[in-house]
Amino acid sequence: MTEATFDVIPGRGLHTEAARADRLEWLRAQSGSALASLGPGRIDARTLAGNIENFTATVEIPVGLAGPLLFDGGTVQGPIVAPLATTEGALVASVARGARAITLGGGVRTHVLAQRMTRAPVYGFADTATAYAFTRWLAENASQLRERVGLVSRHATLVDVRPFQMGRYVHVRFAFETRDAAGQNMTTAATWSICTFINDSLADDPLLKPELFQIEGNLSGDKKVTQLSMIDGRGARVTAECFLDRATIAAVLKTTPEALDRAYRVGLLAALQAGMHGYTVNAANVIAAIFVATGQDIACVHESSTAILGIEPHDDGILATMLLPNLIVGTVGGGTRLTQQRDMLTALGCAGEGNAGRLAEIVAGFALALDLSTAAAITSGQFADAHQRLGRPREVRWLRPADVTTGLLQTLLAPALPGAQVTSVTLGPAVQGSGIITDAVATGEQRKLLGVLPLDLTVHDGRSEWELPLIAKLKPLDDEVVVAMARVASLCGDRVAQAWQRFAGLTGIKDAHLRELALYRADLPELASISPRCYGVFEDAGREAYALLLERLTRTGVVLLDTADRPELWATPMVEAAVDGIAPLHGRWLNDTDALLDRGWLGFVPGSEHVEKAAELWQALCDFNAAEHPDVVDAGAQRQVTMLIDEAGGWLREQDALPKTLIHNDFSPRNIALRRNGLGLVAFDWELATVGLPQRDLAELLCFTLTPQATAEQLEHYLERHRRKVAGIAGVDLDAGQWRRGFRFALQDLLMTRLQLYLMFHTHREQPFVPRVFRTARHLLQLTGDR
Repeated sequence: MTEATFDVIPGRGLHTEAARADRLEWLRAQSGSALASLGPGRIDARTLAGNIENFTATVEIPVGLAGPLLFDGGTVQGPIVAPLATTEGALVASVARGARAITLGGGVRTHVLAQRMTRAPVYGFADTATAYAFTRWLAENASQLRERVGLVSRHATLVDVRPFQMGRYVHVRFAFETRDAAGQNMTTAATWSICTFINDSLADDPLLKPELFQIEGNLSGDKKVTQLSMIDGRGARVTAECFLDRATIAAVLKTTPEALDRAYRVGLLAALQAGMHGYTVNAANVIAAIFVATGQDIACVHESSTAILGIEPHDDGILATMLLPNLIVGTVGGGTRLTQQRDMLTALGCAGEGNAGRLAEIVAGFALALDLSTAAAITSGQFADAHQRLGRPREVRWLRPADVTTGLLQTLLAPALPGAQVTSVTLGPAVQGSGIITDAVATGEQRKLLGVLPLDLTVHDGRSEWELPLIAKLKPLDDEVVVAMARVASLCGDRVAQAWQRFAGLTGIKDAHLRELALYRADLPELASISPRCYGVFEDAGREAYALLLERLTRTGVVLLDTADRPELWATPMVEAAVDGIAPLHGRWLNDTDALLDRGWLGFVPGSEHVEKAAELWQALCDFNAAEHPDVVDAGAQRQVTMLIDEAGGWLREQDALPKTLIHNDFSPRNIALRRNGLGLVAFDWELATVGLPQRDLAELLCFTLTPQATAEQLEHYLERHRRKVAGIAGVDLDAGQWRRGFRFALQDLLMTRLQLYLMFHTHREQPFVPRVFRTARHLLQLTGDR
């Protein structure tokens, strides 16, 4: 029989870059894969001798910031922002929400009650009497055992020796204080020194000589959840406490003290039934995230996350406490020596000696924040809402990167480039910030290609070869948009979440995934002249694939891309160019909307009656935004929007009598650009296109490109320019007073609907332009004569 042979990992015991590279090449050969992402990292192999063996590569984990959380602790005071290393979506946001609630409630009070690390060797003897005699010997020689610790460590102190006799075996649980080190290695060395003394002392004693010795007998609880550790402690025993009043619970956590108290008591019964060690909702998540970020022993997350959460009614609010009896953290040694982890500890004020207690308090405070936030999410339904996905009755073969082949591109490009051959294709990563809705959907749905992706093609026409830079725009389903926005709405409390569920279908989202494709297929000259060139349309309902191939504007002489937060860049000639560019579209379809609707390009088009019917949603959003952004939606703004909602039936009916046309309906610097040659307009993202007042596009453009300091003369200039252009193309007379009134209606609609949605998103994902745009809209409304 031939003995099996195995390749040996190269460079064993060597901590050099050359050895690391050799191991990586060996792994590539063994796996048969290029392993392209596993190249040289930022960690010098020479610095890892005490941290890892056979070092080959690094795996990066993203770090998010949560907080600030206000502390009033034994060793930490003031606001703290915590780095959380995680790949779990919603974790950082949930911790941040809990931190905000606690901070508004007055902060968290934290204290380290004790700190110790344990090791438990085992001794075996001839009989139980000898084993018992050994326990007496340990008590009589305790001072000498303590002296042995000083021989191997300046930081460890032996504070307890507890023998546990089990028949003829004695497990000895040594407990040490280890100051700023987590202490596993330190206590092992100290225990070995003690046991060496014991073994030498008893080697020639015929009555006490042990028959068995092991440095660990599994009683220490190392990296395990044990009841003994919970009672006696292992690591830092740290507590956190906070008070949350009713108003804070309602405003931030979107629930009530009674609901939190009831959920706590119900969950406690379930924990008892399940045999849970301690009681916690989600502490392990934040503990693991801080451990990874700060170089702690990740294997200790298991025992460190044993927690006891307490919630009780108190002064029309709740008093919440968190006890972590086994939190194993250190600020010296181990992974805390690594550069990036050291920087994270430095950011927390926890690097080096004297800071382990501070780190323990920080972990406990943020663990309490996450438990409260998660408990609130469960009580109010946000937990399920925030994780919901669109249900599908069948398996879907989604479009994936591997499907984007030269063959597929060749077919799609054939109408635009007849006879051309696609010889290569490179698909880039999705462009971030391409749109609020797109980003929201992509966050929750990552099983298929979605978003705006750069596409680099090499094309040959038989005579020459050239590079063709495109954008692949892969659209989410309208129902996916509704679900994604429902996740955001769920974080705004029951009122907003429930209103969204009832009225989402009336907001213009329905058929959004089909609308832009249909408009490009319609080949409307007045739309084609101001849109990116379309090279192909791909639609496969069975695969839920709806895509456009568009020119890449950044490579075709375009300026002013996505300057939503830079109104100063929009000089008068540029705003005029945008007005002049959209006017032909408005003029072509003015008063011809029945024909437009009959062609079915736009799908479902909500009318004034739908906007009015969704009044409950607009009011819920307005009240939420007033509470979250009182500096933007102040009392006056809230009253103004509420009045618009209350009186919508009247002014929406009046609006219906004014001329309508085809509008972009999202006409802002987020979705428009200007070509360098003559400042020609390029408008993209037509998924919200609809039938409406032509002034709606002008109103949105001016809200973004002007400021709250805009003058009446500026507004009049653009109003008149737009009116004259549209009238000239349509061949009709448009009354200036009626035109101004239509502009006012468009502003009112923006303030009541779209800008309320923007503000909601701004709460959970910062949109820097939103406060200014909202203020500008109110200012422009005032300039039109609104009282």
